[in-house]
Amino acid sequence: MTVRTYRAATMAEALAAVKQELGRNAVIMNTRSFRKGGLLGLIGGRPMWEVTASGNANVLRRGPRGWYQAEEPDESQPAVPKAAIETPAAAEPSAAVPGDGVAEEVGRLRRLVEVLVRYQGAQRPADGGEPIPPQLNEFAKLLRQQEVCDPLSRQILRELRLNLTGRQLADREFIRKRLRDLVISRLPTAAPFSKSRATERGRVIALIGPTGVGKTTTIAKLAANFKLSHGMHVGLITIDTYRIAAVEQLRTYAQIIDVPVRVVLTPEDLRQAIYALRGTDVMLIDTAGRSPKDRMRISQLRRFLDAAQADEVHLVISAAASQGWVSRTLQHFGSLSVTNVILTKLDEAETFGTILNVGATGAGEISYVTTGQEVPDDIAVADAQQMADWVLGGSFHVG
Repeated sequence: MTVRTYRAATMAEALAAVKQELGRNAVIMNTRSFRKGGLLGLIGGRPMWEVTASGNANVLRRGPRGWYQAEEPDESQPAVPKAAIETPAAAEPSAAVPGDGVAEEVGRLRRLVEVLVRYQGAQRPADGGEPIPPQLNEFAKLLRQQEVCDPLSRQILRELRLNLTGRQLADREFIRKRLRDLVISRLPTAAPFSKSRATERGRVIALIGPTGVGKTTTIAKLAANFKLSHGMHVGLITIDTYRIAAVEQLRTYAQIIDVPVRVVLTPEDLRQAIYALRGTDVMLIDTAGRSPKDRMRISQLRRFLDAAQADEVHLVISAAASQGWVSRTLQHFGSLSVTNVILTKLDEAETFGTILNVGATGAGEISYVTTGQEVPDDIAVADAQQMADWVLGGSFHVG
């Protein structure tokens, strides 16, 4: 009996090779998956499939003692019907001679059929990872269009696939609800600041981030909401002396809502300003924008934050920024003891994958989102369910 082994990147390719060389009546004797290359064949490497098959389809015959093998077909006896090999119900384990392998072969064929059903029509990722069931292709495309980063998208789809039964895979709305739950689970949100959380000196909250993300406008929105909506005593501090316009802008906001503002130049000035504003419920510190690439200025910012001993450090990120820019921002500002993230400019974003990309990094709980330029409006406490709807809905709306 001629037995041959075929290896390929997919089960379908291996079976195609079997069919081409041995014909449609080939007998599949064994299948297995393994990884080729990588470290010790365990870490990394490419997924591969191995199929062992024989082209001698009639070597199994029924005899007085059950099934047995012969080197060549005996035309005096009827050949074993193909259905007897392919259909589990046709095999009778009690009639098989121990060691003849018929029952084992039936089990292998059953597993092979299950594998083929699972992989039929599946979409294989470009990186060679596990295929995506066709029922999930629509949602894989949605995450890609929303610019959810590839590793995170694959992780979510894999978890989604593992938690769905065959019947559930046929229910599109059920899949969408389960996907929404997985997105929500990756969007940690912070409890909104309230007067009860104020300390004796006043709670110190610093906003940091790259240039142009809207820190000063966001500070003004927070200050107005804390005072006008929640009746808190608010103090403002700015260390953004690089831009005269930013200082004047914050002074204007402070005059409108009638709160004190301090302008500081050094870390020691910052300590004194915090002491002067002690007794307020909350002090909001506006910092100068820093390029994620400017390590020297980020180091200067660290000295100010150390002097402030801030209770919360909120990293402000534009939802309209590119994935690469967001990644660099998280990497470089992450060393500044970030506790929270504020997502701005959602009204300017064309896609909303940034929300999920940021939330899933563990950089900090998302505290607020801003949805326009109006002060004190266009800011809201971050809500995981609403953010998930933005990511999966592909459109922006509030409420």
